[in-house]
Amino acid sequence: MVAWLVTLTPLTNIRRWAMTRFAILLLAAALVWPTQAPAHSHKKRGLEIIHPWTRAMVDKSQSTVLVSMTIKNSGATDRLLGASTPLAATAEIRAPSNDRALPSLAIGTGKRVELKRKGPHLLLTGFKKQLDTYESFAMTLVFEKAGSVVIEVMVEEAEAQPKAR
Repeated sequence: MVAWLVTLTPLTNIRRWAMTRFAILLLAAALVWPTQAPAHSHKKRGLEIIHPWTRAMVDKSQSTVLVSMTIKNSGATDRLLGASTPLAATAEIRAPSNDRALPSLAIGTGKRVELKRKGPHLLLTGFKKQLDTYESFAMTLVFEKAGSVVIEVMVEEAEAQPKAR
């Protein structure tokens, strides 16, 4: 009986060592493997709308919302003609210099357009709902060639208000 135990012990030890080594390698791979957050983007006909977002409303009486995003175009030149959401009375494309409404916004082939506060942006007026941090709402963008694209606008934390001096 002792001879039987002695013959199995080296084989069992090899298996145990191999399984331990495999588990360590698997754990190391999991720790080193790059993790990616799911992208918040929408694609249609060569256009990619990346991370549409707005800030949470800090003032209960606020009814204007500025929406930012990046639009990448890998297809034919297109134009953003407008936007809409059931939560706002109007949605306008605004110019960065004079903050006046634009009829459209060109997005050239291979170009990337940033819609942001100090650049061209979307301005929603007559907003009908208080937007709190981490909510989202649907908005439809209308393009000349790509047509309508329904996107999800994420509501992010509002900027900290500067302290009065």
